[in-house]
Amino acid sequence: MMFVKVSSKNQVTIPKAIAVVFSLKKGDLLEIEREKNRIVMIPKEVFLEDKYPKEDLEAAEKVLSKGLPKEEIAFQSGEEMIRHFKKRVRP
Repeated sequence: MMFVKVSSKNQVTIPKAIAVVFSLKKGDLLEIEREKNRIVMIPKEVFLEDKYPKEDLEAAEKVLSKGLPKEEIAFQSGEEMIRHFKKRVRP
């Protein structure tokens, strides 16, 4: 049995032994759900199917990893961000 602390930002660190078993690495996605009185995390893979230009994906990755892109884009809302990226989706 292992224990982890919840940080002041509601974050937890996955113990290395668990991360190794599931081959988790920085940037991986986990689906999180509630099952009665349990928190369940399921590793997920996301396939973008080449819908977005490589430049947009790289810029998004920099923002998500807290790196600063050369041109920073600020959005007023999630909806505005979605509209921006939908305009750039390849048909």
